[in-house]
Amino acid sequence: MMVRCARDVFRVLLLMTAVSLWTGDTLHAQSVCTPSTSSNEARLLAFSAVPLAFASAMPMPRIEAGDIVVGLELAGIPEPSAAIQRSDECFVEKGQNTQLSRVLPRPRLAIGLPGGVIAEVSYLPPVTVADATPSLLGVALGYSVPVRPSLTALLHLHGTVGYVDGPVTCARAALQADPAQPCFGTEPSNDRYAPNVYGAEVLVTRSISPRVNASLGLGVSHLRPRFTVGFRNGLGFLDQTRVEQNFTRATALAGLSTSVTQRLNIGAQVYAVARDGATVRLTTQWQLR
Repeated sequence: MMVRCARDVFRVLLLMTAVSLWTGDTLHAQSVCTPSTSSNEARLLAFSAVPLAFASAMPMPRIEAGDIVVGLELAGIPEPSAAIQRSDECFVEKGQNTQLSRVLPRPRLAIGLPGGVIAEVSYLPPVTVADATPSLLGVALGYSVPVRPSLTALLHLHGTVGYVDGPVTCARAALQADPAQPCFGTEPSNDRYAPNVYGAEVLVTRSISPRVNASLGLGVSHLRPRFTVGFRNGLGFLDQTRVEQNFTRATALAGLSTSVTQRLNIGAQVYAVARDGATVRLTTQWQLR
């Protein structure tokens, strides 16, 4: 027993010495890790951006300058594969808490501008849903062009900035009492993920009945996701390691929508990003005027 206690004390002292040599007296570390694009960390960065992109949710009704359309979007947040849930290049190999929430609710507001341009905006305030606390801003510009009486093309440019906070690296269930192991401490991490997604799409919509429309689209998306650790361990050491990587991806959209009334539309869409993943979005749109 005494040998075991002495060993534990030695391990704590050794860890404290290493922390002191690395950070001086600040007990604080900030470093930047740029993993290879094939690493689990990089793949998880890209995967997490898929449901957050402010892509076209469904066909916008034909609106004139000054018209207003409000909407609510529910995007499913898929669970990544077990392989990419484990860190491998930027951190000690261990599992991550990647399912902070299973759904992303997002309001949408569209305003008709002169020349047939549509401006869209969305802000998701810092209200905690499950373990995720977001603050996300989405902006977009669209331009609709009638091709034939039953066929319309939409050019959509969009951007998503902001962040989602939550316990990714060290959730409460991962905390433990061994100072030589990851997640040593009593408080879960408060990590931050910033998607930074910018994209362009061409969406073609065809009327297949007086009330039902079908849409197909292709696009490209540029991602600059950033992840910042926020974990203070049991010795007071604050880890703020930053993980960053950039990606360019092809995107695809497919969906159906129906007019419930002259002003109310509902729809469903699959939004997919090549090599990363896909999400299903349910959307309601109501034209105020």
